[in-house]
Amino acid sequence: MGTNVLTPGKIVSVSEFSQGKAGKIFNDVGTNKNSYIVMKNNTPVAVIVSIEEYNTYQDRIEALEAKLALYINAPAKRIGVAQASFDVPDDFDDWDIGFGDDDEDLT
Repeated sequence: MGTNVLTPGKIVSVSEFSQGKAGKIFNDVGTNKNSYIVMKNNTPVAVIVSIEEYNTYQDRIEALEAKLALYINAPAKRIGVAQASFDVPDDFDDWDIGFGDDDEDLT
C-alpha cells in the first residue's frame, strides 16, 4: 500500500487477535506492507500500518506543520476564491503538500 489515504483491503476483528491470528496479521503488514483496520463491535478502533508507512505519515505531518508556521508568519497576498478572499503566503504555489502516490497538487 502506498501513502494514499488509508483504503485497506483488510479489515479484522479484535477477536481474531485472540484466535491466534495476530502473528499472521503482523507478518503480512511487515512483509507485504498491507494495512488493516481493526474493528470492535462493528466500529473501527485502530489501524495497523507498516513502520515505513507510519514514518511517511509522520514526516508529512511535520513538513505541513513547518509550512503552516511559515504561513502564519509570512507576508501575504490576497486572492479571491468563490466570492471570498484569503490571505496566502507569497510562496504558496511552491508548497508540495500532496498526499497521493504521484504527489499531485491539490489545486
